[in-house]
Amino acid sequence: MGSCASKDGGAQPAPAAAPAATPAPSKKEDPVAAGGDQKYAEELKKLNNVFSQVAFKEATKGDKTAYASISVVEKSIEVAVVSAAGDVYCATFTEADLTTKRQSSQWPQFFGLLNKGMKKATCKESGDTVVLSIAGDKPPTSFALKSAGKDQAVLHRVMLAPLVNTYHKYKSGDDSKNTKIEIECNAKRAAFTENEQKISALEQEVEPLTKNARHAQDDARAAKEQCDGVRKRIRKLKNAGSTGTDHLFPKDPTTYVLHLPHSKENVPTPIPCSYNAMVAIQEKYGAEKTTAPALVNDNANHEEIGKLLAKIDDWDFDVFALQKATGDGALFMTAYCLLHKYGLVKHFGLDETVLVNFLQAVESGYHPNPYHNATHAADVLQVTHFIIECGGLKSTINMTQNDCLAALLAAAIHDYDHPGFNNNFHIRTSAYLAILYNDRSVLENHHLYQIFDLVKDPKYNIFAGMTWETSKDIRDTILEMVLSTDMGLHAKIYQTFRRRISSDTNFATKDDQRLMLSIAIKMADISNCCRPPALYKAWAQNIASEFYHQGDTEARLGFTISPFMDRRKDKTDFPKGQISFMNYIVSPLFEAAAGVLTKLKFTLDHAKANKANWLSPS
Repeated sequence: MGSCASKDGGAQPAPAAAPAATPAPSKKEDPVAAGGDQKYAEELKKLNNVFSQVAFKEATKGDKTAYASISVVEKSIEVAVVSAAGDVYCATFTEADLTTKRQSSQWPQFFGLLNKGMKKATCKESGDTVVLSIAGDKPPTSFALKSAGKDQAVLHRVMLAPLVNTYHKYKSGDDSKNTKIEIECNAKRAAFTENEQKISALEQEVEPLTKNARHAQDDARAAKEQCDGVRKRIRKLKNAGSTGTDHLFPKDPTTYVLHLPHSKENVPTPIPCSYNAMVAIQEKYGAEKTTAPALVNDNANHEEIGKLLAKIDDWDFDVFALQKATGDGALFMTAYCLLHKYGLVKHFGLDETVLVNFLQAVESGYHPNPYHNATHAADVLQVTHFIIECGGLKSTINMTQNDCLAALLAAAIHDYDHPGFNNNFHIRTSAYLAILYNDRSVLENHHLYQIFDLVKDPKYNIFAGMTWETSKDIRDTILEMVLSTDMGLHAKIYQTFRRRISSDTNFATKDDQRLMLSIAIKMADISNCCRPPALYKAWAQNIASEFYHQGDTEARLGFTISPFMDRRKDKTDFPKGQISFMNYIVSPLFEAAAGVLTKLKFTLDHAKANKANWLSPS
């Protein structure tokens, strides 16, 4: 350890208690020191002046506060402590001294210890010597410092001068950073000014274009009003003597009327049926063989149709395969099969020609939508049958033939003339049907009106041979069932059902029976999620296509796109929508129904599997 002296005083010898400086160890003693001076010099250069407040333990007066510093002096470091009373203690340590103190640690770790450990350093007075202990190692690194009294020159050198140098060093760095920031700000300010000029120039160009667009819109609006006026005058002339809405509901009930201009026009065209398949059904269920209908598809594979219809009591009934085999006649063939299977044609004496006309008109009245189409109606019809017959509903509520006919017809016609846009879209666009039905179950009311207007024509009136009481009973059940498919009423119907089954399961009254039939068609309408994965996946793709078509139309109209109908979010929102639909709509309804119709419990396993595919896609 070297000396620590004032500028005008002689060297002050170290007290006897202070340890003598230890010579630097040889390379053999300290292999880590290989390259010694160079590595030491590099790390010493990186060491900044260090200052800290420390606890000062005086020999007689107890603990007080002192200030400690470590500063670089040429190739050594100077360690100093200034007590609260102004007494200065200091010492200079060379590379050789520090080599002993660093023990087995590398120079970077050692100097890092000096830099960080000063915050917890302590010093203890012993005569005219102070030992500064720096925390971090066990035992701590200690420096023995000898007293320089209150020598102001020493105080300046070991404490004040390093503080001033450190201040100027950091101030210089801050100035450099400030200059760089100022240059960047000036550059961004110049770019901002340039952009403002460009924006101003563009606004000047856009302003006349905006005015022209407004004028064009005004002209277009005026032209449209003129066209509407002409159309009204033409309509008035064409419908002279008729009521104000006759033009919306033509005398021919199969004539298509475009109630929603955003949907594609659908011209109902009856689909030829397979006469051979019809004969096979008549023979199977003991009905009399009838003459061939006017529209017959002789090319249909009636044997394949027969194989597919043989699975009509199965939960994995493939309506898509039937649609293909019949040449798009799955709804007709499914309905014709079930009406004979239940003995309803014979029981009610349904006229074969009228029945065929009615079923073909119903099938052709469905639009070629991706989801709400005749295939969906056939699927809902088959599932409704499964719940009634295989699920045990028929025996549970003691269904009559009136109930069976009403249930099958309700399922077949429940989405008749659906335009591919939901109730909410009709309401948001103030569509004709929304105004007509006061925003209440818009499409469901429309499906029912169209069907019961259809059967006013004797050509399609399957109720013609029934008494008024019978046809009224069947009509009331159909109305109840189809209106219940409005998802806007789901919560209300579901809660009514839960309350009803919480008391007993004796469904003796007509209201109870119709409630259960409504639950059956609601289950059938949303049963895709509980079907085998292949069928569910196909229906999920179809509903997504229809949703996205509505979402695209809403975007073009400037509307907020309805939930789960934005095709840009297909990868994220659609899976979320399906999972939520299963969690909050499908599973609760099927679980509650399975509590009464226990044979349907297996459907919940399919729902869990289909949901799992969304949660963990392969």
